[in-house]
Parts: sequence; structure tokens; C-alpha cells
Amino acid sequence: MLARMVNLGNGKVLRFWVLAFLWVQLGSVTSAWSATVLNQAVVTANVGGVNHPAMPVALPYQWDKLHGAVDGQARFQMRFDVADPTAPLALYIPRLGNTFAIWINGTQLDSLGTLPANLYDDAAMAPRYFVIASHMLAPTTVMEIEIGATRARQAGLSQVTVGTEREVSPIYRAKYHWQVTGAHIVVAVSSVLGLISMLLWFRLRKPAYLAYGLGELLWTAQTMRILVEDAPLPWPWWGVIPLAAFNAAPPLLCVFALLFMGVTKSRVITVAYALIVLAVPAALLIMLGGMLWLAPVFQAVITLTSVAMAWVVLTAAVQSATHERRMLAMAVGVIVACAVRDVLTMRLSANSYDIVPWVRFAWVGFGLSMAWIVTERLRKDHAAVNAEFGAAFEGERAEAKRNGAKEERQRLMQDLHDGLGSQLVGALRVAQQPTASRDEITRQLRGAVDQLKITVDAMHETDGDITSVMAATRYRLAPRLQAAGIDLQWDVAQLPIVPSWGVRQSYQLQMILFEAFTNMVVHSEARSASLRARVVEGDGDSVIEITISDNGRGFDLADPQSATGRGLSNMQSRAQTLGVNLKMSSMPGNTCICLRIPVA
Repeated sequence: MLARMVNLGNGKVLRFWVLAFLWVQLGSVTSAWSATVLNQAVVTANVGGVNHPAMPVALPYQWDKLHGAVDGQARFQMRFDVADPTAPLALYIPRLGNTFAIWINGTQLDSLGTLPANLYDDAAMAPRYFVIASHMLAPTTVMEIEIGATRARQAGLSQVTVGTEREVSPIYRAKYHWQVTGAHIVVAVSSVLGLISMLLWFRLRKPAYLAYGLGELLWTAQTMRILVEDAPLPWPWWGVIPLAAFNAAPPLLCVFALLFMGVTKSRVITVAYALIVLAVPAALLIMLGGMLWLAPVFQAVITLTSVAMAWVVLTAAVQSATHERRMLAMAVGVIVACAVRDVLTMRLSANSYDIVPWVRFAWVGFGLSMAWIVTERLRKDHAAVNAEFGAAFEGERAEAKRNGAKEERQRLMQDLHDGLGSQLVGALRVAQQPTASRDEITRQLRGAVDQLKITVDAMHETDGDITSVMAATRYRLAPRLQAAGIDLQWDVAQLPIVPSWGVRQSYQLQMILFEAFTNMVVHSEARSASLRARVVEGDGDSVIEITISDNGRGFDLADPQSATGRGLSNMQSRAQTLGVNLKMSSMPGNTCICLRIPVA
């Protein structure tokens, strides 16, 4: 299955995890070269107020494992030979404390905190480096280290490395890099990712984001203990917080991974929820109740639950191999493998007291992987929502367009009934008059036919194309003007699209132009006419200005009862419906109609 997952995985992701593994491996393998490693000492201890006689011990000396949940002190004596007592030496101690004092040949070298140990100072979380001045050395140097131990606080003494600064300093720097600088990186990355995930949860209310955000923030809390020598709370209360955070963070990770995979009903997720609930009670029992045996038991259950979770995730990723699932499966596999390695090393290795856990750095890699996964998921969700909204909008737009077209055609049919019907009725009345001339009847019928043609033209969607509307009108009316002996000058520039115009508006404009030219043919006695259309600047906005003029006899604008006056009234009504401005002026030899259409 793992091989298949690797084949399914992204190459860049795989390279990232391989490099991260090698980085941790190389950083964890530090050699003392030719320096002296002191792994034996004679210890005199006071355990819970009871003095123990001096006895030889092997280092590391782990207080909690040897003495349980009691306080006390221990003094270690070690001897080492110095080849050149005139040259200074360096001293490197991976783990020391909780509080300590160091003497070289009876002269105090350094100290931290009080002896016996107080409830705030803790030196055991960071590696220690000291320089021993040459005047303190002797051919056979006696070094004494006294520690103050607080119960359940991981007190003790690791192996001690002595050598020249050139030999010892690189070892110390490497350890400090991985243990302390690495902790700073973990705190920075986990806190940022945790806060981002919590914000996503507040926004989206998805339980997976809540589980991941809480897990990252709790991991930040437990990692911060490494960076704090002067605790803000007295022990053991200061120990409860990071321990509870450590107990709860991995189960929250399990919940997140399972929810992300769509697993909501499983024994694994049930156990993970139970561990989250028991995280704080277990920490209280261990730290306040002195039940130190409960720590490895709880840790073992967490490890087994994480392994089971990893198996479920790997199986789900193989069965439904999406890019995000492959990424998650690989990240989960790496972090769980590192966690299992750490547990086995801490329980089985003789030198486990000062190891740097791999899971600390695997957690950072996991967090960055999850950040990428969540980003991809949000991007896809956003794209899907946009597509859904876009489809819905286009559907509504199409429906509205269909409904609008239907309504427009209904209105056009009404106009056809009212306009063409009236024209035909008028023609019929003229034909029924005994004195009616053939020319008059022909004129009435031709007007009806022209109106019918214009109405049919208006049924075609123009999408606000004023130029096309006017061209269609010219095509229909030019033969009538020519037959009436009117020379038409047509001067129309390329006009912009009016987005808000549809079939209805185009029809109304055509009818205004039809009315204007019909009045010209019937009443003006004109011999020349012109139509000019341009885009001009209006009151802050661009407008389309259409001007129709002729050299006819003119008419009285103040006489609404005249045929021409009635035509003007119809044009004004249509212009008002369109929301455009229409002005007319008339005198003998010059009649002018001006339309101003807003472009926006």
C-alpha cells in the first residue's frame, strides 16, 4: 500500500519529505569525535528527605524513572584526565536539572536556580555549554554536579562531554539548533496555522478546521515549555498545561485527518474523541496525583490510535486517490512513523534521556502540508461556488431573457393591433367615402404596409444597436421618400451600443422615425430632407443625438388638432416611454426634430 501511495503522490511532495527526513537524521547524529564522554559517576542522593549512600551509577540518570514522584537532590562526582591543563576546555551537557550547580576541583563553575529546587526554575529543557578556564583544571580533574529535582519534571543528568572548544562547540550548536531553535520554528508555524484554521472554522463552521486549529494551538502550548526556564506558574501546575496539551494534540490530529477523509463513524474516531476528553484528567492525575505510570500508558494508547488512524487514511487515499488525499496520507504516514520511532527510542534506548523527538519536526512538515491542502480545498470550493453561482445566474439571465422577449413580443403584438389596426381602419374609412381618391386610398394602405414591415423588423433582437435600427428604418422608408420626390441626405456615424435597450425600445425608436418621415411625406411639401446622428457630450454623459430636418412649409406647433400636431403628440409619448429627450421646431422652410438618447 505504501508503495502505491508513493507512486500516486506528487513528486515535489515526496522530495520534500525525503529531504526533511534526511535533515532530521543528520541533525540527530552527533559524534563527540575525540572528546571525552563521561557516562559513569558516583552519586549521593537525598530522596524525599532520606539520604542515600554514595554509589556508582551509569549516565544518563533519570530521576523520575529511578525515584518516582518525589522531590530531592543528587550530587554527582566524575573524574577525567586533562592532557594539557594550561588550555581551557569546554563542557557540554545535553540535559541537566531541574536546578543545578557545577564545581571544577572545588571551584564553582556555574549554577541556575536554588538547591533544593524551587517551583519555577527549570534548566532541564535546553542543552548546556560551559567553558572551563585553564586555572581551574588539573591533570586529574574532579567535577561535581549537584541537581535539584522536582517530581514528574524530568530532572536528572545526561552523559557529559568534555573536550576542546573546537571539539565540543559544534556538538552543542547542533543540539541547540535542533532542540531550541527547532522549538521556536514549531511554535511560530503551529501558532500561525492554528489561528488561521480557527478563523476558517469561525467562518465556515466545519469541524475538521476546529480539530486541526485546536491541535496546532495545543502543540504550540506544549512546545513552548522547552523555551521557558522561568515558569509563569508554580510546579506542578505549570506541568499540567503542556502535558494536557501534549495528550490532546495527537487525538485532535487524528480527528482532523479522519474528518478530512470523510470518515465520521469509526472506532478510531470514537477512541480519539475519548482521548481528547481524558487529556486534562490524565494530566492532573499524573502531575498532581503522582501517577507517573499513567504517562506511558496514555502515550501508548495515543500511539496505537494514531497508527490505526494512519491505516484508515492510507486505505481511504488508495481507494479514492485525489491529490489532497494523497498529500494527507503521506503527511500522516510520516508523522505517525516519527512518533512511533520516538516512543520506541524513549522506552528502549539506554541514552533516551537527551534525544530530540523527530515528531516535533514532522509536525511542522505536516502543518505546512495541511496548509497547502486546506488552501487547495478552499480554492476548489471557491471555484465550485463561483461556478454554481455563475450557472444559476446564467440560468436566471436566460430565463429572464426568454421572459423578457416573450413580454416584448406581447407588447409588440399589442402595438401591432393598436397601430396597424388603426391604420387599416383609417384606410377602410377612406375607401368607403364616395369622394375618396385612388391616391388617398393607396397612401393609407402603403402606410399600413410600412408600419407592418417596421413592426416585423422590431421583433428581431438588436441588443441596443441603434445604428442597425436606423438602417432598417431607412431601408423601409427610403422608397416612399423617393416616390414623394424628397431627396434624403443620410449622415449616420458609427454609434455605440446602448446596453439597456431591447426589442421594445428599438420598436419605439423606429415608430418615432416612421412618424416623423410620414408627416414629412404627407404634410410638409418638402423637396429635401436630412438625417444626422452623432455622439455628443450631454450633462456629464455621452448621448446619441439624432436630428431630422426638411425644407417644407412648416406647421404651427401650437395647434394640437392638426394632423401634424397629433403626430408630434404620438412621438412625444413614445419618447417619454423610452426616457429620451425629443424637441421640435418648425417654420416655413425649416422643420427640425431632435432626439437625444443617453448611452449609459
